[in-house]
Amino acid sequence: MEHYDQVFTPSHPVVGPWSHQTFEQCVFKKLDLAGVALTDANFVNCRFEGCDLTRTQLKNTKLFEVSFVHCKLTYVDFGLCNAFGFHTSFQNCQLDYTVFLNRKLKKTHFIECSLKEAQFLKCELTGTIFKDCNLELARFEDNNLMQVDFSSSYNLALDPDANRIKKARFSLHNLPGLLTKYDLVISP
Repeated sequence: MEHYDQVFTPSHPVVGPWSHQTFEQCVFKKLDLAGVALTDANFVNCRFEGCDLTRTQLKNTKLFEVSFVHCKLTYVDFGLCNAFGFHTSFQNCQLDYTVFLNRKLKKTHFIECSLKEAQFLKCELTGTIFKDCNLELARFEDNNLMQVDFSSSYNLALDPDANRIKKARFSLHNLPGLLTKYDLVISP
């Protein structure tokens, strides 16, 4: 079933299963989608606002030009999404324990997000912005982090030798997290 230019709210929810449906230019407001299977669904130019997507299943789900604002996306595995055309943005979202595996996140915006223990593995993150994000225990491994802006984020710890970081932006308060593997003591 296809849905075009519709607004879905708790009083006007999607009728029937979410999987195998196409949503284009739709807005989803304050929906509880925790644990819902969005398998093989297509979201094109859509916006999620204030939704709970905890443990949402995204196997082969297409997310093209999808923005998430004030959403809870804990324990979501974005590595299971359809890789073709994958493009998202996140603002004021809780993305703790999420997984981004083999994702092209070029120029993605993570604005004021919590990314505690999130995993970025084998991702293309060139030009991505992490603005005012909590990266506590986030794992970055085998990524292209060229021109990524981490300068306003905090609790960052990553191994520069395990990622490509040419021209990435860091602030002075990020430096201890870049030297973690050397077990150095750094004084203010």
